[in-house]
Parts: sequence; C-alpha cells; structure tokens
Amino acid sequence: MVTIGPSSNSERIFRIMKNKSVDFIRLNMSHSSIEDLKYSTNLANNVGIDYVLDTEGAQIRSGLLDDASLFLQEGEYVQIYVNSKVMERFSSVSNDSTIIAVDKISNKSFFLTPIEAIKTLSLGDLVYIDNFGPIISVVDVSTKSSGYIIGKVIANGELLNKKAVFVDKAFESQSELSVLSAKDEEAIGLGLKENISNIAVSYVRSGADVDLVKEVTNNKMRIISKIENRLALINLEEIIEKSDFLLIDRGDMSKEIPVEKIPFIQRYILDRCKSNDKGVFVATNLLESMVSNSKPTRAEIQDVTIAALDGFYGLTLSAETAVGKHPIRSINTMNRVIAHVEGIKKNSPITVDAMIDDFNLPLDYLNEHFASVPIEPFGGILVRIGDMDINDIEFMPKIVINEDSARDIFQIAVGAFSPISGFMHQDDLHSVITNMQLSNGLIWPLPITLDIEESDGEAISIGEDCCLLDSRKRPLATMRVQQIYNNQKALISKAVFGTEDPKHLGVERVLNQKPFLLAGELISINPTAFSMGKYEFTPRQLRKLFYEKGWEKIAGFHTRNVAHRGHEYILSRVIEDEFCDGVLLHPVVGSKKKGDFNSKYILKSYEMMLKNYLMKDRFVLSAFGTYSRYGGPREAIFTAICRKNFGCTHFIVGRDHTGIANYYGSSNSKEVFDKIGDIGIEIIAFDEVVYSKKQKCYIQTDLKDEKKSRNFYQISGTEFRKSLLQNQLPQSWLARREIAQMLLKSISRGEKVFVE
Repeated sequence: MVTIGPSSNSERIFRIMKNKSVDFIRLNMSHSSIEDLKYSTNLANNVGIDYVLDTEGAQIRSGLLDDASLFLQEGEYVQIYVNSKVMERFSSVSNDSTIIAVDKISNKSFFLTPIEAIKTLSLGDLVYIDNFGPIISVVDVSTKSSGYIIGKVIANGELLNKKAVFVDKAFESQSELSVLSAKDEEAIGLGLKENISNIAVSYVRSGADVDLVKEVTNNKMRIISKIENRLALINLEEIIEKSDFLLIDRGDMSKEIPVEKIPFIQRYILDRCKSNDKGVFVATNLLESMVSNSKPTRAEIQDVTIAALDGFYGLTLSAETAVGKHPIRSINTMNRVIAHVEGIKKNSPITVDAMIDDFNLPLDYLNEHFASVPIEPFGGILVRIGDMDINDIEFMPKIVINEDSARDIFQIAVGAFSPISGFMHQDDLHSVITNMQLSNGLIWPLPITLDIEESDGEAISIGEDCCLLDSRKRPLATMRVQQIYNNQKALISKAVFGTEDPKHLGVERVLNQKPFLLAGELISINPTAFSMGKYEFTPRQLRKLFYEKGWEKIAGFHTRNVAHRGHEYILSRVIEDEFCDGVLLHPVVGSKKKGDFNSKYILKSYEMMLKNYLMKDRFVLSAFGTYSRYGGPREAIFTAICRKNFGCTHFIVGRDHTGIANYYGSSNSKEVFDKIGDIGIEIIAFDEVVYSKKQKCYIQTDLKDEKKSRNFYQISGTEFRKSLLQNQLPQSWLARREIAQMLLKSISRGEKVFVE
C-alpha cells in the first residue's frame, strides 16, 4: 500500500505505481482536503488502481498558520488555540486581559485539530508533538472559553504543521473524540459516490468504533482498522472480529507504548490475526530515511525483510511516497526486498525463528551481492571466470586468435554471454543453428565459436588446457579443450543468416574463418590484457549501479550509430510511456563495417545528449565491447539476452534492428520474439520513427504505402551519414545541430569519423 501526497499525486505517478504492482493507494485525510480526495479518486478511477480512504479519525494534530515550523525552548510558555481562525484574531496572548497566573508569555502559539481537541485537555496533561517534537505541560485552562489554553514547554523540540499529537492525561479516561470526524463523514459520502471499496479507520479503540464505521459506510467498504493506541490493544479481539483487515501504525503506537515492546506487539497482533484468518498491514518508518535520502538504511531493509518473512498481508509506505523526494525509488526498494524474500521462501521455506539455525546461505549468494538484481541473469547464473596465474601457462600449447574472438573471450569472462562459459561444442552449435537453442533446451540464437587452423588443432589434445593469445602474443585466457571439429561454414551461414551470399557481411565473416572450431570451457583470463574504455562497464558493475540508483525497471538501448532525433524520440517514449526508471544507452564499440561511425564519435554524441537533452538521472551510458554480427532477427534475440545479463529488464527493438541492407524484412526482428518463447526480458518494439511534415512532430508509422510516405521525413543513420559525407549540416528534424556540428568539425580536421 502506498500513501499519496504532493510527491505522488499525479496520473503519471499513479500509472507508474500500478505498473510496479502497487496494490492500493491511500489518501491520508489528516493531511488532505475534500478537494484533494476528489482529485485523487478521479485519477485513481482513470488509472484503475484500488483506493483506500484513510480517515483522520480521533487523531489530534498540530497546526501552524504559515505551514512553517516553530522551535520551542524549554521553559517557554505557549498559547494553544482551538482552531486557526481564533489564533488569527490574537496577535499576542500577552495583551489579552483574561490571562492570569502566568509570569511570562511568549509570542509563540499554535492550534490543534479537530476543533474538539482543546475540550479534552486538562491541567496537568502532557502534550507530545510527534515523535521528536517538543513536550508541553498544560498549565492554565481558565482561558478555554476564549478559545485557547496556556502550556509550558518542558522539553525542547521543533513543532511542525499537521504532526500527530499524543496527550498523556493526568487521569486516564476514554477519549471524547468520535472515531470519525465531520470531514471523515463528508469524505465517506464522496467515497461512496466514487465506489471506493476500502477505508482505513484511524484511532480505532473498540469494536463499537468499527460498528459505527460500518453503519456510516452502509457496509459498502472493507474496513481496515488501524491499531495505534493502548485501547485498541486492550480491545484487540473484538476489533479483529469486526474488521476485514488490520493495519499496525507503529509511529502513533510508539507515543503510547515503549518502543522496545513494539516488535513483540507487532508479532502478537499478526499471530492473533492469522488465527482469525485476517490480513494485517504494517506501516510507519519502513523506509523513512528515503523521505530525504535516495537509499535506505540497513536497519530499514532488515525491518522490511523481517516483516515480509513474518507473513504480513501488506507493507505500507507513508511519508516516503507522500512527501518524500524519492517516491518511485522507495517503491522500487520495497518491491526488490519483497521479491528477494519471496524468492528465498519459495526455494527454501523458512520462518524468522528458524532462519538463523536452519537456513544456510549458499556460497554464491554470499559472494555475488548484485548478480541477481534487478533481474536474474539469463539461465540463472552470471558467469565469472577467474584470474590467470601467469606461471601456469608456461608449458601450455598456445593459439593466436583474432580481435573479434578476443572480445568474445572478454564478454564470456564477465558474464555478458551468460550462461555461455566457453566456446561451443558441436552438439550445441548444431542445436543453435537449427533450433535456436542450446543442447540443454535453453534458447540461444547465435554461434559462439573459436576458429583455428589445422596446425593449431594438431598441437593440442582433448582434455588438456591451452593458452589463447592475442595478435601481439599476449596471453588472454586459458581454456580446457573439449572438442575439435570441422567448421561447416556454408551450413552455418545459411542457417544463421538465411543466405550464403558473401556480400552479406555476417556471411563474409564466417566464410573467412579458419577451417576448424575449438570447443572448451574458459578456465581463467588475464585482466591486464583487456583495455577498457571509460564507459565500458561489466554486467556486475552495471547491476550494482542500477541498484544504487534505485532503478527497478531498466530498458536496454542497442545502437551502432551516433544519436539522432529518431533515437531521442524512442528514448523519451520509453521513459514516458513504458514507465521505465532508467535506460542503459549501450552502443556497440567493436569492429564494424566500412562507412559506419567510429565508436569514439558515437560515445561523444551520447555524452552531448546526456548533458543537454535527456532527462537527468534517467540514463546510463556504457559501451558494449562486442562486434556487429549483422544477424537480423537472431542477433536481435542475442542482443536482448546480453542486455538481460547486464541488468536490463526491458529491451528496445527498432524497425531494422541489427539488420543489414535488404536481407531482412522491416518487422522480422520484432516478430521473432513472438516465435521463440519467453527469454525473461520484456521487449519494447518500435515501428519506423518519422517526422510528420503536417503535424511537425515525431511519430511511429508503417511506410509501406508509398503515397503515405510522402507526408513524412524518414529518419535514419544512413541519411545522417550521407549529409555529413557531403559536408552538409543535416536538417534539424534529423539531428541535433550541436552534434552535427561536432561531427562536421571533426571531419574538417581530418579525423576518422567513419570506419575506413
């Protein structure tokens, strides 16, 4: 359950919350008006998310005229008014002749709500403002008929507006306040008209209070009784019997109950409700630090984890989402912790009591802190290859490999190709090219193979280790040889690319390979042999970064072009329409075909986009150190799987994704995902992005109709390159002028903007 307020009371945020599986939103009437209720219920109905009306009830709250704060010093006298109107009439109580028996009166004052609150105060009562605010002793009630009383501050503290007030009475007595205020009854009337089906009743004290709410709501709302005072605990059994759910408000409860007792009371209430088959919500301070901070404390995560393990029906976010700076991050954090707990309970059912004694965490759980967040890697494990001991390779047979194979080694070693942990043996290769799956049945679309000369094969033996060297004879990795077999290049080309045409660059690469393939698991790598750019992050690095940013829903964006306006449109739509927390900008920076943009300028263009045009704190730029395979639909699947391993939950697929020339249809790369089954990452598909001449904006459309296409400007990397090669500034609808000027200046200086 999520509490809405100034930080979250918009249709866009409501849609994001629904997208993130928030079950209920609630409006706290203690901090809201009837107009707020009308506005938010209308939004909730538009979005289709369940609404909880949270009453202000028999709760006394502080009030200030200017909604600011007031620091009260011990020893000061203050005026406590019956309401804001009376307070406005008195600029200074010290000038009022009715004041007697008080030596010093300060100019500090505040009021209480509801209006009946002042009537309940007596001499000797102690007024506690919030958990960390001042404590005030009631010292004079003789002025009550004039609309105020006098209090003396006995403990320093900051008094804030609309904070809960607890009155510790000299003589305990039943509260004279009704469980429903006049505003609550008006809110219920509106709620019945808007078909609100849930009501959270504040400060329930007895079963009779629940009966009253049932009567006022015509038995048309499910009642969530909030347990937040001692009387509710005394009358717990009758409240459970008459309610549909309970909600434990630990914040208000702590004003009446010693804080060290609350964890035990929480467990007791849960046990009693389980015995009566009633669900329980728990609220207050679950992620309180995220009101201001972007990350929770360890204690808060522990608290949420224990609550989830205990089996509470629901967890409630309050100030975190109502007035906090990071409402969506708070929801993401809560979802992540709950999902983690549910995953553990599913695989190894446990209870809190048995957790320490009976539950043993596996070693990889202890070592791989971020390997499974925010999403499980493909195949369930994020591959990690250990570091090489140079002394071990002295007597190993050695094989020199090309640059593309070296890049494959690196990506295997860091887990980007998970669950692939080496180069494919013949059964896996045959299964991949015929069925797009490994021999174990797991979906996999492209060969990951290592081609070698016949002489290399003769120098090694099955079952032994060999060392793989780069073109400069530096050791890259060691591999345990499993198999050496013929490289059936024509067969592989036809199966993977749908053609044997050597003009197809993917086919050309395969046909130029060596005659044999070497299969085996990588044993170790030499990290010093791989030079990484400042933007080339590994899957583990990105997963931790996403975690630290509080992102839960991340879209991967694959490109081999500099940024143009079509890309910008797609990225904005992913954030706005798909409710993604962030996007991984992940351009390919390995070898490319002649005429493609060099990687340096691709990265530079996205640096400029991040600085000047894209939404702040919603994008991460990282280079993907692999090469374009030009595999069309198959490579679309491959690039999606890789982005899942990098931590993306969603993947963007465009019109001609990973294609080349006219070898694939414009929709093939999108349609293939409907054929292969679930790969555990959601696909965000886009049609052709064009600029409408008539509408003066960017849209998606199908340009198969030639007449229709005349109404639009096509946007593509090809057109962008063509303008630059002609030393012309591209049209503003095609590219940002700043990026185009940067590229033209680089060309004029003789820099290699394009691959030669």
